[in-house]
Amino acid sequence: MAVEMIPDPPGRESDFEPLLDALLPIFCPEWQLPPVMAGEHPHHRCEVKRYRIGQAAQADPGATRRHAAQLLHAAMYDQCRSGIGQLIRPLIDALGHRELQTAIVNYVQTGADAEKTGAAMAWYWARPGLKYASRDDLRNKVPTPESRAAQAALNDLRDAYRAACLEAFLTTEDPTARQALSLWIDRDPGAYPVHLRGSQVLAWENIMADPELFRSRLQR
Repeated sequence: MAVEMIPDPPGRESDFEPLLDALLPIFCPEWQLPPVMAGEHPHHRCEVKRYRIGQAAQADPGATRRHAAQLLHAAMYDQCRSGIGQLIRPLIDALGHRELQTAIVNYVQTGADAEKTGAAMAWYWARPGLKYASRDDLRNKVPTPESRAAQAALNDLRDAYRAACLEAFLTTEDPTARQALSLWIDRDPGAYPVHLRGSQVLAWENIMADPELFRSRLQR
């Protein structure tokens, strides 16, 4: 299921907008919110502010690296699964996949529930994508060796992330965080090392027991 088809977590704009407002003077010191947006719902204001910050961060990797922690912290409170990519892509260019993924894993392991939700949203964009040399290769699902190797080089972080999601899912009681984390819990116990397979089975028992909350996961 495409990320655009998964419902966004509601009500996050109240925490997200102040974090964007703190980034605007850093990345867009001359920019001001258009007057026509002043009366808009905070969700829509956040969309405009995030877009401007993302553009500026993409254009200035040096500034993005200097303020990476603050930028990533804001992303952890993002309101939109697809829009968060506007903040994550500049961080990839400035930090590289490994450093960024390591930080996201840390948020899953130690962050507040809202940050765990954001980390689960950010991971989708923080992975290197597979590339294809031709349309035939794409149709036959034959990626380039280079792109396959780029993914394989991060397998250790992929495993750390999945283990962190599993533990966080079983320890948090926040429905929004649990819903977001569930999207990264594999259906197959064999996808996990032996010591985590009992936790995987327990997690899937939880998911199957609440088909309404975990509808997006069950449809994938």
